[in-house]
Amino acid sequence: MAVAALGVARLALAVLSFSTKLFDDSDKPKASFNFYIGSDGASDPSDPNDGALNNAGGNLPDIRIWEENGNFIDIKTNDGNKCKDGSVVCNSAIEDVEVQPTYSLFTGNDDALCISYATVNFPGDTSMYATTIGGWARLCSEKYDGRGGSWYWSDVVIQPKEGASFKTECAWIDKDGDQKTTGISLHWTEFDGAHGIKKDQDVSYFCNNDAVMQFHTEEDPKSIKTWTNKRDLFSRDPSTTLATTPADAMVKRQRATEAKAKRTTSKFAGSLVKSKSKDHNSKELCTSKTSAGPSFVSYDERMFCHMETKTLYPFCEDVHSGACFDDQTNKVKMLGDKNGKRGDLPALDFTHVTTWE
Repeated sequence: MAVAALGVARLALAVLSFSTKLFDDSDKPKASFNFYIGSDGASDPSDPNDGALNNAGGNLPDIRIWEENGNFIDIKTNDGNKCKDGSVVCNSAIEDVEVQPTYSLFTGNDDALCISYATVNFPGDTSMYATTIGGWARLCSEKYDGRGGSWYWSDVVIQPKEGASFKTECAWIDKDGDQKTTGISLHWTEFDGAHGIKKDQDVSYFCNNDAVMQFHTEEDPKSIKTWTNKRDLFSRDPSTTLATTPADAMVKRQRATEAKAKRTTSKFAGSLVKSKSKDHNSKELCTSKTSAGPSFVSYDERMFCHMETKTLYPFCEDVHSGACFDDQTNKVKMLGDKNGKRGDLPALDFTHVTTWE
């Protein structure tokens, strides 16, 4: 699917059709968040070794929240809270919140997590917001180099109020260097379908305004940009200001003082995803600078993407010579060309294979 086909309305308005049962409807004064994991729906939660994406479940992100004027409310650390492999929905809440947390910052922990979309339920009223974080990670990356985040296809289905259902992407968030995105900040009220996203030409507004949405790459993000009505003539952007995390709140972090050693091999080296969905294709995954995850087969496109080298191979049934992908053996082989260097072919050994219908 071309990037142009990713309508902005599809990225945000569609989620407004979700039923309220997906949100925390209790009367307790708290801000409730749901994270929909874009990959692990493909694996069997009863079997930790099942599914190509059994490693996609990671630590829940830490959550910082601010109110509309940029005043800090609270922080919830989730260093020890794991979103289990095989989970589709993981939730977290910040207690004793009595104001609207219109700004949020999600920061990654040591184990990377791939989030398709996230929701928030404001305390004390029926205000609920949601957006497809994975779709934005991909769209902003493709249209505005460096503005999006690391992404991958997902098996999470979204049903819009109007039109056909579709499968959205997921966005990686991490701390220890596996993925470049260390945090994601959102101004939730921007994603209200009645007042916010309406047409494709608004993409620049959402991708290029840090006060609306930002994919952070700095180490352990603590601050976000917020809108302000006050004009600071000395600011590079007089319409925004920096909202930070107070020092006393940082005591809650309780993070390990020693960072994990950066992994030298891909956590998905032995994993393969095969998709029959027309929402997915291998070429876009392979040619994207910011995609990350297991190797991928698109049956609709009849192409295989070897993600470790970002190399595309056609199905062997569709060619007469050259390197191609054998869908029966899950290997790349050489056809016809006697001069082909077989040593140049990747040595594939997929131990986890998942098929998305």
